[in-house]
Amino acid sequence: MICLDTTFLIDLYWLDSPRHSNAVNLFNKLADEKGKYKNEEFLVYYNCFNEFIHVITDTQRFEDALSMKEALSITEQWRNLERVRIVFPDETSYGRALTWLSIYNLGRNRLNDTNMAACYASQGASKIVTANPKDFEILEVLECISYK
Repeated sequence: MICLDTTFLIDLYWLDSPRHSNAVNLFNKLADEKGKYKNEEFLVYYNCFNEFIHVITDTQRFEDALSMKEALSITEQWRNLERVRIVFPDETSYGRALTWLSIYNLGRNRLNDTNMAACYASQGASKIVTANPKDFEILEVLECISYK
């Protein structure tokens, strides 16, 4: 199972992102039904979609921000992909996240990523696609697939 970070979704759809072409290239490899990842299931933490919508529609951040309707449509398309499963925290993953926040002395800016990683780990995932490997490396549970 391969997990997706919000950065990957944003870079796929923000055409002016310096990482856009790399994100598209990696997406094409991941989606290839005959390639290396053909049997992989992709996990998306539910809050990645919330973060994606929040960021990609921000007109103060992007001149070419998507409309809310466009962002919701993209989210719905992902929700309906056969190899994509949306995952949600449970009591175990939340407890794991709290433990990691304490053990690694992580601050408030790490809440979302730590909860996401804990949820992914609880699902048995081993890899995460991200532009920010440093957000996950300290936890030592997910191998980072970077596309920078």
